[in-house]
Amino acid sequence: MSLFDALFGKNKPDSDKKILVVEDNEIDRKVVVKTLERAGYAVDVAKNGQEGYRKATTTPPELIILDCEMPEMGGIEMCQKLKEIDQLRDIPVVFLTSLDTPGNVLDCFEADAENFLAKPLKPKVLIKEIEKIFADRTAVN
Repeated sequence: MSLFDALFGKNKPDSDKKILVVEDNEIDRKVVVKTLERAGYAVDVAKNGQEGYRKATTTPPELIILDCEMPEMGGIEMCQKLKEIDQLRDIPVVFLTSLDTPGNVLDCFEADAENFLAKPLKPKVLIKEIEKIFADRTAVN
């Protein structure tokens, strides 16, 4: 068993759910992507808010994991712009950021985020949150 498997768990069955990860920090981005891939999700990545916005509007994902402070367009601005588009409004957004001040958390929820998770990443918490979001949305539909 690899160290990564020991820390993050083994692969789960493949999922047809595509998740867009928008993160400017290369190390954080790689860890999130690897965590999601190990859980069986299809993953697309963007290195800033502008690129993330373009990808989300071109090929909408089932969920977005978004950092707050990024070059070219911040995560809160990206989230707000996506929520203004009728066809994209219902895509759940989970903020994963080190900016966990009360004001920033409030700003994320006011931008209509599904949830807010503070860095450092806790892989099992992230996967459980994503599973919960997908299960809740399946139950409603």
